Amino acid sequence: MSWGTRGLFINNKKAQDSIHESGVMVFNCLRLSDRYQLDYIEISQSERILPLGYDFYFFNYHPGTMFWMDTSGLKGLNALVITMVLEVSPGDPFVMCPEKHFDGYCVLDPTITSRNKTVFAFPRPLEAVAGIRPYTAPPIPIIGSFGFATRGKGFQHVVDAVNKEFDRALVRINIPYGDFVKDSEAYSKFLAKLCIERAKEGIEVVVTHDYMSKAELINWCAVNTLNCFLYDRNMPGLAATTDQAIVSGRPLAVSGNDTFRHITSYLPPYPEWSLKEAIEKSPAIVRQMAEDWSPANFVLLFEKTLQVLQSRRRAKTPDTASGSFEIPLFKKTLFTALAQRYRKYKRLFTLRKIKRLFSSAPQNTV
Repeated sequence: MSWGTRGLFINNKKAQDSIHESGVMVFNCLRLSDRYQLDYIEISQSERILPLGYDFYFFNYHPGTMFWMDTSGLKGLNALVITMVLEVSPGDPFVMCPEKHFDGYCVLDPTITSRNKTVFAFPRPLEAVAGIRPYTAPPIPIIGSFGFATRGKGFQHVVDAVNKEFDRALVRINIPYGDFVKDSEAYSKFLAKLCIERAKEGIEVVVTHDYMSKAELINWCAVNTLNCFLYDRNMPGLAATTDQAIVSGRPLAVSGNDTFRHITSYLPPYPEWSLKEAIEKSPAIVRQMAEDWSPANFVLLFEKTLQVLQSRRRAKTPDTASGSFEIPLFKKTLFTALAQRYRKYKRLFTLRKIKRLFSSAPQNTV
């Protein structure tokens, strides 16, 4: 495997959502390799033409942003077709992604285990950012939390925890509006009001709605005495918010929710560790996570994965065709209807309902 190997990374169109951002994050890591050349393209339902001639195609597939795509038709590319999998339930990588339609599944969950040989466990790759703002201890503790306005983020729990442990503190919460989040602005403002009203005397709560770049968000986290995330949601996938918090190097506290299972394999969750204990004990652990999930380690793991997948295709004739490939659309099926409902009612399905509905969805169009 060398520069003779060419790949194409396929992301959804840029939007204010964590799915697109995660795709960019992974692409920025993967392109650091000197074992292959990787190009980048963004697609949508109206712009879904891919150039042929690549050795592998790496999709950032998600039913919320690529609900229109008939993944069963991607075999027409006659090349390795790989996907990144963002949302999984513990031990089940296919709860939000069709099984058998891709040659390889790069699951962003280092805790995942599967007997399926097409499944490969990956950490969330942490971006390297230069010039992170040096920390200066503030007069009173600053507890920070952030995320899009979706159900189960538990911002109010952060305020409650600060109320319990501190007489004076500043709670900073940033809740940006999301392009794929239903009633985002209204719910963001509701959460802001809820959090401000819960604060006791001596605890100041400041809620903003800024959509920040990764570098800005990392530096926002770097100011905080503690970055704290106390989700109580019940849905597939790992939380993306802790990525920037870890890169910032500041102390970290999370709840025991499944969405933080990659974090709680390193440090005890709240309230097993209090906020004050997390401030004191977590910095060294945060540094270890940052090292383990570095871009260099992520690239090395993908190179090994790509080598395994390529070895399985040696008997097949490589595709050297020029021209283009039009990604097929789903016709109206239960699967597409469910995907559309997911976009409309995102975060409201239970894991059991999602798994049952997806497993019953037909694999072929009608």
